[in-house]
Amino acid sequence: MALINTVLSQKDSRLLEQAILKHGEIADISQLDEIFQSAYSRKSDRRRRVSLLARAGWLIRIRRGLYLIVTDLSARASGSLSTLVISNALNSRSYISFANALNWNGMFDQLTKTVGAITTARPRNYRFQNTEFRFLKVEEKLFFGFSGQRVDGKIVNIGEIEKVILDYLFLRRNAATLTLVIEKLREYQSKFDFAKMIEYAKAYNITVQRNLGFLLDSLGVSSDPLHEIARSNRKGFSKMHP
Repeated sequence: MALINTVLSQKDSRLLEQAILKHGEIADISQLDEIFQSAYSRKSDRRRRVSLLARAGWLIRIRRGLYLIVTDLSARASGSLSTLVISNALNSRSYISFANALNWNGMFDQLTKTVGAITTARPRNYRFQNTEFRFLKVEEKLFFGFSGQRVDGKIVNIGEIEKVILDYLFLRRNAATLTLVIEKLREYQSKFDFAKMIEYAKAYNITVQRNLGFLLDSLGVSSDPLHEIARSNRKGFSKMHP
């Protein structure tokens, strides 16, 4: 959305400052409506004011009913708010995974135009400015292995590196993913808690367990607990990529 360099009135400036103080730089329409009640008694007037501020560039629509509040037009044009914060605002019942979680932990230095997150809600994709936000759904039993991290003053759920590896093996099964996983396991072997990774893997299906066991064996890391599970499971076999 193109930003329009219009002057913000003192009243609107005060209202937006109050919204940021109470809700942060991202607020939904009900939160804005609550703040604007002090200046506009009628709901129709409040909604009309929100629409005007959005057209003027002081509110940027992230998705329907969710806005990024702008305090400095020139700064906001460069997209200063973390995409991780935006992802969490789009779906609070989610955690950051894949490349973005690895990047947060200093294990991935390439810039990405996609933020991948895990959720138990309906899977959806969003596009905001130049970034695509992808939410992949898992069962409730697989929604674990993350913690709240402070990003730009907000708490954002970010996956633990052990869980991220399992997310890759479970949700992105292809040759490129396998190459990436092997690379990270080898390069950052000292950073991983493999006992935790194996324990987490017990919640997954036999294919993930077998594939992880194969990878750990290739690193010289004991995968005995996974081997025991695989040996007791007689349902077919798992074949790795060529």
